[in-house]
Amino acid sequence: MSTETESSKPSFDPAAKPATSNYQKYQTGNPLMLAVIRRFVRRICAKVEALAPKRVVDLCCGEGLIAMELDRLPVQFEYLGLDLNPQAIAEARRINPSLRFEADDIVARTPDHDWADLAICLEALEHFDEPRDPLRRILSWTHQSAIVSVPWEPYFRIGNLLRGKHLSRFGNHPEHVQQFNPRSLEALLREFSDDVRVETCFPWLIGTMGR
Repeated sequence: MSTETESSKPSFDPAAKPATSNYQKYQTGNPLMLAVIRRFVRRICAKVEALAPKRVVDLCCGEGLIAMELDRLPVQFEYLGLDLNPQAIAEARRINPSLRFEADDIVARTPDHDWADLAICLEALEHFDEPRDPLRRILSWTHQSAIVSVPWEPYFRIGNLLRGKHLSRFGNHPEHVQQFNPRSLEALLREFSDDVRVETCFPWLIGTMGR
């Protein structure tokens, strides 16, 4: 697997106006939080570079910040990003004019079966009442590999509390309806694949699945 290199480091514009709370998180002015986010993005980029896919589908791609960093990798691939939020897709197209983005629901849309070598779905499963539905769709898109990430609990919530976020909810984001630790994420992923690896990247978990 590739190591984390300078070429895969993210470069975010602190002056950019956020389209959503997710975008605002990636544009944080907190140097510690920014360092943590950059480490996470480097880890994802290193995994993609090591897999060297020819086609990547990015499900729940948000404003395309991860796409922007993937597009800087030395590997060349066709990219498709999907997200339900049209405002996020508009921002993704603005900052990634050479990449393809579509506003669509990853569960409602019929997957283009086996279109991709790699399917990515980052920081999304925690938002679904039933995470197995999006997982089935994620794997339907790819004939080789998938990468998913979720908050690592309880550390993600503790981090929010320390930053004074969501205090009335004990640090839990109001849109997070699922809670994962390494064991529970691995158990969920193994319902769909025998080739599963879960690793920590504080305060997130990254799961890799093979077909």
